[in-house]
Amino acid sequence: MIGRGQLAVMNQHYRRYSLDYFLDCQQRLGVEQIELWCGAAHFFLDHEGYEDVLPLLEKLKARNIRVVSVTAPSVAYQYQYASQEPAHLERSFRYFSNAIRLAAELGASRVVVNSGWGYEGEAEGPMWDRCRTHLGRLCHVAGEEGVFLVMESLRRDESNLVYNLARARRMFQEVGHPQLKMMVDNIATGAAGETLDDWFDAFGSDLIHMHFLDGDPWLHNIWGDGNTSLSRQMETLKRRGFAGYLVQEVADEHYFSAPYTADEKNLRVLRRFIEEDPAQKDRRDRK
Repeated sequence: MIGRGQLAVMNQHYRRYSLDYFLDCQQRLGVEQIELWCGAAHFFLDHEGYEDVLPLLEKLKARNIRVVSVTAPSVAYQYQYASQEPAHLERSFRYFSNAIRLAAELGASRVVVNSGWGYEGEAEGPMWDRCRTHLGRLCHVAGEEGVFLVMESLRRDESNLVYNLARARRMFQEVGHPQLKMMVDNIATGAAGETLDDWFDAFGSDLIHMHFLDGDPWLHNIWGDGNTSLSRQMETLKRRGFAGYLVQEVADEHYFSAPYTADEKNLRVLRRFIEEDPAQKDRRDRK
């Protein structure tokens, strides 16, 4: 069985609410692991730095919640991994480096990364090289901080670089750094027609993290709202001995107005397949 300690919730769909509200909701739901999405005003991060970590650590400790991974918004934002302009690329490098340092301060073991994109009509070679070099530089920062980078593929409408398994494997091999690991975003892999077994076959023990949702396969649905077979996914994870985190990256706007209701429904479905940690159950029962 997958353990309850492997489930983590991201705060992205709470962007219309405060970070305190998100954390209170997770405490009420018995969630003890989160992936921190660094979107203002939940937690401010840019290429010059980030806000004071101590107040966040105090809020987490008060609710018995820990940050296990960090996501620095990219692709559709002002920072990404394959920017053509040198100054933009350097600002992006500083931004993602700050995300790595933030993860280390929070005690998180991993930072989510992707390939970014090059301009449409640009030759693939230069943009691929920029991405590979950028990820390699970030791996050195991650090594200094004791953090892993976990790279996801993107949908074809999001990237012209790493948008399927073959390209993910090629980038992983070319970067060739021990701090770079792999992750599945099962919305992107589902859109590409790929299975969890395909990714486990390709990466084995280097596959350590997942954004794990119910796709159609395009939307970031909560479980029960899409058409992905959760029982089949869970059987694969169990058979493959997956010990990483299953992050609930609820990201579609129709969940933004009532994120707690979405989380409550999502976890109710997931818990049928989750083995509860006795210590976590005891803590929840005493609340």
